[in-house]
Amino acid sequence: MRRIGPLLALLAAACAATGAPQDGRRLVWGDEFDGTSLDLSKWRFRATMNSSDCTYSNDTRTARVENGCLHLLVVPSGNPAKPQMLSRGVATHETMGFKYGYLEMRGRVPFRHGAWPSFWMTATPAFRKSKWMAEIDIFEVFSSTNSLAYNLHKWAPGGKHVVVPRKKCVPSPWFTFPNAEKLNEEFHVYGFEWTPKEMSFWVDGKKYGSCPIDEANDFHADKVPGMDGFHDFESVIFNNEIFTPGHGWCPEKCRITADDTLPIEYWIDWVRLWQKDGEEIRFPEKEKNR
Repeated sequence: MRRIGPLLALLAAACAATGAPQDGRRLVWGDEFDGTSLDLSKWRFRATMNSSDCTYSNDTRTARVENGCLHLLVVPSGNPAKPQMLSRGVATHETMGFKYGYLEMRGRVPFRHGAWPSFWMTATPAFRKSKWMAEIDIFEVFSSTNSLAYNLHKWAPGGKHVVVPRKKCVPSPWFTFPNAEKLNEEFHVYGFEWTPKEMSFWVDGKKYGSCPIDEANDFHADKVPGMDGFHDFESVIFNNEIFTPGHGWCPEKCRITADDTLPIEYWIDWVRLWQKDGEEIRFPEKEKNR
């Protein structure tokens, strides 16, 4: 079984070789998924997304640890009214929240029609200070065979919701793989760098986009003012969702159909968080039980 401590020097050297933004950061948290089941000291199943016409089951049919990976699956449910079965989000809301640093994961992501896999974050409930909640989508695949996108959201009391305009994203919130013929068979490294001034998004050690989050670069200030939510402690989330009519938002061209074969598989090899002095990490349950 791999351990984070003995791997520190090796991992730091590997990340430096790929050009990832270590900048003096050290490995402070992660999961190599080398056990036989999900580590419940780090993760919980949580209803982060929901569809009324899907069956949700958090057992090994839809989420398991195998071959050194977290393996998330969409499989047939046997229920004609809710024909696809999948797990809830796998999240750290109760176990870990962080503010600033470099978060990365290595995964084999489903790029195919009807699939909506994601790697994202929302405010850690125990440490949230902003009146409105930030959502940071490190990436989402919108039923695509070759591309993904990042998105930043503000969710305000009373139902107000805004998303960062594309003109704030430099150069673009979209990333398209140049050679996608075997993309569903490949592992890639997806990274997210977070500082007090901006958020940057990476694939395989190369930055493809960024967005300012300092107060001078507010977006939709008239509807949901300020950028404070993007400086709250955030939790890590993985979803292997699909587009069905039962979601509140389901573009018609993305909707999964009976012709789309199952399973839909999302493999996460590892996830790692790197920080330096002044960048913070907290553990809600540990602090609650002190």
